[in-house]
Amino acid sequence: MRIFAFVSGAMLSSTLVACSSNDNGSNSGANGETANGGSTFVGGGGMPSGTGATTSGNGGTFVGGGGSSGVSNGGTPGESGGSSGGGGTPGSTGGSPGSTGGQPSTVDGGSADGGGGVVPLPPFPTSGMPLTGPDNTWTWIDFPDSHCRDGSTAGVSVNMNSASKNVMIFLQGGGACFDATTCGLNPANASTQKTGGGNVGVFDRTNADNPVKDWNYVFVPYCTGDSHIGTNANGTISGVAGTQQFVGRLDMEAYLNRIVPTFKDATEVVLTGVSAGGFGAASNEYLVQRAFGTIPVAMIDDSGPPMSDKYIPTCLQKLWRTTWGLDGSVLKDCGSACSNPDDYELDFTKFVTESTTKAGINTHVGLLDSNDDGVITLFYGYGQNNCTGSLATPVPAATYDQGLDDFRTYIEGITPNFSTFYPPGTTHTWLASATFYTETVSNVRIVDWFKNIVVGGPAQQIGN
Repeated sequence: MRIFAFVSGAMLSSTLVACSSNDNGSNSGANGETANGGSTFVGGGGMPSGTGATTSGNGGTFVGGGGSSGVSNGGTPGESGGSSGGGGTPGSTGGSPGSTGGQPSTVDGGSADGGGGVVPLPPFPTSGMPLTGPDNTWTWIDFPDSHCRDGSTAGVSVNMNSASKNVMIFLQGGGACFDATTCGLNPANASTQKTGGGNVGVFDRTNADNPVKDWNYVFVPYCTGDSHIGTNANGTISGVAGTQQFVGRLDMEAYLNRIVPTFKDATEVVLTGVSAGGFGAASNEYLVQRAFGTIPVAMIDDSGPPMSDKYIPTCLQKLWRTTWGLDGSVLKDCGSACSNPDDYELDFTKFVTESTTKAGINTHVGLLDSNDDGVITLFYGYGQNNCTGSLATPVPAATYDQGLDDFRTYIEGITPNFSTFYPPGTTHTWLASATFYTETVSNVRIVDWFKNIVVGGPAQQIGN
């Protein structure tokens, strides 16, 4: 997530302010976001076209490398007082004991086992009623325990295929809310998003190239203004009337409580999203993986790039953290692995990657973004000149391009399973557009790059 999918992580979002046009001329993106060229939209009300209208535990027990027994020979304790693994039953014939002097775990104070053991992720128990709906039709399901920024209830739309066990969870984009200007461009409720994701792009069940055409879809609307990661139910914004409920993370927890029981037999799960939803996918990958246990969750972030404080100054990251309540979401997840709470993006991405690896879960993730994203450059522009910037002071194209390159270099040093795709230009988001099938860089289409992640193929670094 990572943030991305870490996402990996950034906490921004993308209001559709501004931007350019490109050769493709398509503008069928979800929720009013530029879907690949055409004029850029301001605001977030429009929907994609469509026919209708998804133990770590501190001190867990570990299995010795190569044997069927528990560690019998003293792995080194984890950093925060985890148990040493000595409680396992010694192996019988053929069981190999852990080696002495194993390395300490750094995840949640877990224990090291001295050889080949795993550090399970902390469980996220789910026990809600399964979601239901007819096949191949978008159905809105209200969640009384979820809330939008204006206090109204939220929910999800589902498009089921009873012949499949697999699920794609798609997080919608549509801006961010952290000052009067950005809040004015961000939907405060879900009233215009209840018809789901339409039937274009990754939702097109008729396109044989779509790797998820036969899956179940869960469409998560965006109405909390916090890139789906806030925990602040009592937010205030100067110039915006009333209390702002920045509770996107709390809503995700409520949704997962029913999504996971619905797809408890899934063998494949994809978590994805566009713009603010891309940031949200990266930032919630750890949570979603915990909820699905050992079922690998592939995470694909469309236009929500995490970057260091060289590109997203600490003053801007602090603004998002304090406004949206990120101490209760990504920073709580990350713990001491995010040593600077105002420069958490790359640290969180690393944390999620290393945590899933240590848990023995072979996840594949990816970041898709243009090298001069005409929307995200505007939002990151708020960090210009010690956070005196605004939408009128976008990050220069060369700087943004370098930020994407730096992220690629950083993540390649951490995991072999992270793919990137950087088309040239200013286009913002592709997955909910027909250009998902046509945009090509170095003879590789986005849809084929996406499929490679879904099936767990070798990482691909495309573009730039």
